[in-house]
Amino acid sequence: MIREELREVMRGSIREKFPGIPMPEFSLAVPESPEHGDYAANAAMVIAKSAHTNPMEVAENIKGAIPSHQLIEKIEIAKPGFINFFLSKRALESALAGALAHPNTWGTSDVGAGKTVIVEYFQLNIAKRPHIGHIRSAIIGDALKRMFLSQGYTAVSDTHVGDWGTQFGILLYGYKNLALEENWRELTENDVFGKLEELYIDTNVSLENNPPEYRELAKKEFAKLERGDIENRKLWQWMVDVSMKNLEESAKRLGLLPFEEHRGESFYEDKMVPIVELALDKKIAKKTDDGAVIVDLTSEGLDEAVLTKSDGASTYLLRDLATIKYRKENWNFWKNLYLVDVRQSHHFKQVFRVAELLGFDGVGESEHIEYGFMSLPTGAISTRAGNVISLEEVINEAEEKARVVIKEKNPELADAVGVARMVGLGALKYFDLSHHRRSDIVFQWDTALSFEGNSGPYLQYTHARLKSILRKLGDERADFGDVTPDPLEHRIIASIARFPESIEDALADYTPNTLANYLYGLAKLANEFYHSHPVTQEEDSAKKQFRAVLISAVAATLSRGLYLLGIDAPEEM
Repeated sequence: MIREELREVMRGSIREKFPGIPMPEFSLAVPESPEHGDYAANAAMVIAKSAHTNPMEVAENIKGAIPSHQLIEKIEIAKPGFINFFLSKRALESALAGALAHPNTWGTSDVGAGKTVIVEYFQLNIAKRPHIGHIRSAIIGDALKRMFLSQGYTAVSDTHVGDWGTQFGILLYGYKNLALEENWRELTENDVFGKLEELYIDTNVSLENNPPEYRELAKKEFAKLERGDIENRKLWQWMVDVSMKNLEESAKRLGLLPFEEHRGESFYEDKMVPIVELALDKKIAKKTDDGAVIVDLTSEGLDEAVLTKSDGASTYLLRDLATIKYRKENWNFWKNLYLVDVRQSHHFKQVFRVAELLGFDGVGESEHIEYGFMSLPTGAISTRAGNVISLEEVINEAEEKARVVIKEKNPELADAVGVARMVGLGALKYFDLSHHRRSDIVFQWDTALSFEGNSGPYLQYTHARLKSILRKLGDERADFGDVTPDPLEHRIIASIARFPESIEDALADYTPNTLANYLYGLAKLANEFYHSHPVTQEEDSAKKQFRAVLISAVAATLSRGLYLLGIDAPEEM
């Protein structure tokens, strides 16, 4: 990557001019104004601050020691001490060649070769239809997996389906006490799936309207299930089988990459008892008077971590401990990432601390990658409250809105249905991915499905427009040639050169919006270009061929970048 090469050039100069100081951490960023170059380094200001000297003098010293380099056209110093780099024509040529030589793998690297990353996301629950609250986990996780794969990592995704726990006590209690008159076996699988969710909601309402002991009855149903009760196991397996098929269809409709670990929490059933025994043997955990097993973390501000409840039932925390142990033993992961919303931060702090006390391998490499809370204008999303917009509903609505827009703008489009599917889903995904993952989001139809400004359809349309120009140009693409790029063309090519860096930056903090924002910036430059540079009407043959190369590289970069976000790039719109 160009940025890393420039960084090494800077380090060499700093070592020569300032041998007595530790190598400083400095940034190489894109200046806000193109007049200040393609990259700006703040190294001189960092050094001057620690050395108590003039940053402009430090910058001049560093600049003077930088040798001639094939990537650098010129270097300028700007107040209060920035070192600004302008890329050479050779650097720009290399960027175009990189994008065009292998467009389907543009931006890839082998930096992650030999390293396995586990990414847990889209943690759906049995008997609950996926809703818009699950979109964040699904599409952020899928984008991260795609980017990890592009950098040579072995990326393993895990749904960690919620098929165990107290919720099943509630379902079993409801099925036995509220649903006996319904002939469930004659319903279709889709009908059963919806009915199970209705049952869960209705049972919660019933339990809330009854004395507390009724909820205890529901908890006992799960305890019976965990102890192997034949009737409860049979009902549970039926609910799981129906639900898993529907959940797989939801993942497919969202366009998610296949999951390597598509397991429910129940998979860890036989792996939990040894953990409890180990915790008790090590005196990390203790039994309470009512029979629960806890790890007391109150002195660390983490409260009591419950491994098993008083009725012997396991907890989410215990299952997550079993998960860490299983993943490290079976995948020997380099990173183990949990993409779960911010409300679970306390839970994961407890999990990681207990795992550390138990001496589990892989704790230091396990991270909670939290994301902000998605809500509706009316408030929080809750299956128990029946306050949800289903995933199926939101995707259908997105596709329908896309069909309407496409019919208005291009009624003769050949594959209008297929393009509407790509555009509608792209709008939904980009709406989320353009936000920082830590941001809270209020879901609103008009905002999520906008086809203007910083949106998925805007990027998709830009790509389609560029491909249309290329179809009109035919085979006129050629080498860079002797054409000297004008300032806008220079900016576009320099932006293309930064595509691999945008992936690196997105993975550094697990923020797909970094890549999304990069693509939006490139799309804006492309739109400015084809409005001010009518390529098909260019009379100078060399310029025309060069601009065809430029357009091809932009289209390839947009297509590849959108793919890494899990978004299709239509050839026509």
